[in-house]
Amino acid sequence: MSQSSSSADLAAFRAEVRAFLQQAIPLDIQAAVRAHCLVTREQAMRWQRILHARGWAAPGWPAEHGGTGWSLLQQAVFREEIAACDAPQFENLGIDTIGPTLMRHGTPEQCAHYLPRMLSFEDYWAQCYSEPDAGSDLASLRTVARREGDHFVVSGTKIWQSYGHWANWALVLVRSDTGAQRKQDGISVLLIDLTSPGVSVRPIRFMNGSIFHVQMFFDEVRVPVANLIGAEHAGWSVAKGLLVTERLFVARVAEAKAALAETVELAQGRGPDGASLLTQDVYARRLAELDIQARALEGGWWPTVRAVQDGAEPMLEASLLKIQGNEVLQNLHQLQLDIVGQDAMPFDPEAILGTPSAQPLVDNHVNNLPLHVWRYRGITLGGGTSEVQRGIISKAIFGGQTELEMPIAAGLDDQQAMLDSALRRLLADRYDFDRRRAVIADEGSFDAGLWQALVDLGLTGLLVPERDGGFGGALGDLVPVMEALGEALVVEPVLWTSVLPTQLLLHASDYAGRSAGLEALMAQGARVAFAHGGQSADAPVGVTAYRQGDGWRLSGHKRLVLGADVAERLIVSARLDGGGLALFECAANQPGIGARRYHLHDGRGAADLQFNDLVLPEEAKLAGPERAGEMVEEALAFATVALSAESVGAMRRALALTVDYMRTRKQFGRSLSEYQALQHRVVEHFRLWVHTRTLVREAVVGWTSASPVERAQRIAAAKWMAGRAGRAIALDCLQLHGAVGLQDETAISHYAKRLVANDTLLGDATQQLGRFIAAGRSAA
Repeated sequence: MSQSSSSADLAAFRAEVRAFLQQAIPLDIQAAVRAHCLVTREQAMRWQRILHARGWAAPGWPAEHGGTGWSLLQQAVFREEIAACDAPQFENLGIDTIGPTLMRHGTPEQCAHYLPRMLSFEDYWAQCYSEPDAGSDLASLRTVARREGDHFVVSGTKIWQSYGHWANWALVLVRSDTGAQRKQDGISVLLIDLTSPGVSVRPIRFMNGSIFHVQMFFDEVRVPVANLIGAEHAGWSVAKGLLVTERLFVARVAEAKAALAETVELAQGRGPDGASLLTQDVYARRLAELDIQARALEGGWWPTVRAVQDGAEPMLEASLLKIQGNEVLQNLHQLQLDIVGQDAMPFDPEAILGTPSAQPLVDNHVNNLPLHVWRYRGITLGGGTSEVQRGIISKAIFGGQTELEMPIAAGLDDQQAMLDSALRRLLADRYDFDRRRAVIADEGSFDAGLWQALVDLGLTGLLVPERDGGFGGALGDLVPVMEALGEALVVEPVLWTSVLPTQLLLHASDYAGRSAGLEALMAQGARVAFAHGGQSADAPVGVTAYRQGDGWRLSGHKRLVLGADVAERLIVSARLDGGGLALFECAANQPGIGARRYHLHDGRGAADLQFNDLVLPEEAKLAGPERAGEMVEEALAFATVALSAESVGAMRRALALTVDYMRTRKQFGRSLSEYQALQHRVVEHFRLWVHTRTLVREAVVGWTSASPVERAQRIAAAKWMAGRAGRAIALDCLQLHGAVGLQDETAISHYAKRLVANDTLLGDATQQLGRFIAAGRSAA
């Protein structure tokens, strides 16, 4: 099949792969996989040869070497389908890494001889890098190869070779020049026949009872010089030359996605009265959190795959994905064990041999799950430990090579980039931290000059369709604006008195004042607060509307109306005395409205409103029960994504301030940025920021394209992550600053207060997780 990356072609490719897998897997292998047995060499060989006969033995190899010639996107789809079916799962380093290494560094003769035998499983390969005293620090290896004519003589030992007891060949890293000054120099890469005299293999029993790793001993093993890969003494570049293409798949995104679906299946019938155990809140919430984390993983995965396919080398993203994918998979496995409980405890030795017991110890052989759970504990060690990945990420963070400090216009179209640049210049020139503090202290948290500048920039008309005189922007155009406003901690109520009322008016198609209201918001910069009081259309709204002649009389109370302290007009939600929800529009200073104005802890303005028999004409009604609820839900959903984007911006700046502080603050003669424990804490916060940004973008993508259930889950996922990440970053950035961070004169204290407040507004993380679960159940 030719390379392709269009959605339609990938869907057709997925269907082709799925159809093949449904009929190609031998029944005995299917039974073993469904019984959670371990894979045997015979099963692996049989399956590899089935794939080879189909031409799919090496998904990542070019066609000229016997591979599929698939695009990276097709390879990712193939791996997803393999993980989701009953095919045996095993590592084949010959296909995944050693074969590609030969293609890059080997001779044509080496490729012609070895590659076909890898494809057919005639040869199975081990990769011999690690030694007892050289794990992650590979350059400290001690296995020696001395040159004797047309042979190398190899002595030493290697350890932790996965499936090494299956192998008959190995790619071995050796020290060929013991006099080299740098430990990375004087290293060579050899191909060694494991049947050679002097080679011995010691199987190492893994903690699950199987043989998974081995230790290999080389005692004066003679290896032809023809088996040298690349130049002599230059093997370090070969060994470290694993491409980002190959690094990507150790993130195990496909396996995590499959494990998520398997977890749901395992819970079936384990709850009260035969229901799913996921009907119990404690399990539902654990799964929902992992589901959201898996969404963040996948949301970052596909753009990275596309970037690599287009020629980029996003090494930072590859490290982020590996940590996230491995953690999600391991945590799903732990949840699976908790779901099956004591049923996971009996040990069945037959499963080690790849054969389901004729009489299962437990229904569906779920007692065999721990075999894989323990096996996958090692994924955070192999392919570069999670600690090594954090080191790579921290080096980029503290080296100024991430989007915390570099331009972030990537992903924006030309118009979005122009607006983003203009807005950031405006805020840099007119709204620095000292100016913001003065606005809060002396001007009632409202800078009229800045507000007018935002109007002149077009922000108030950004979301209004062109037919109504606006710029025709959408949610995706608003997100970078909100991020910029969040970075500057703008207290002026752009979201609350411009974006939110604009959304309500746009959907008020039958409201006679719609055009005038939109015009006032756009051109005049009118400030219109939405006095609702709840986080959904169904929440208690605090105000009742009674019929009075041809009009209406409103009575009740609204608490914490953001932006109402400076609002000129109000949109008020009210329960009709006859039932249903309605929306009304009126002047904020109209007789019958009392306001108690105040600031939030983070400096933003709000007010409590008292409606004392406020009399309004019929024309003041924006919408009645037939539309009001839907309009409110839509506007609040829109605002929820926008608020999450604001938190993304605030998190970015909070982290940047913290990183900069850690570079300069010294303790015990060293800067804080030199302490690994502190570096890794910042890495975790950086990861949370990346996840939040990813989920916000996923919510934007799904705003118009996703089903109602999927859209609701994307919004809840974004806000959950924004709240969870925002609080974590807020509180630990204070800790990393020390006492100075707790002072009002220090910017980080203001970012901490904003992030914690944003978690609470429009539903905190706990509430959003409930919404995520409820939306999923509504589709079940």
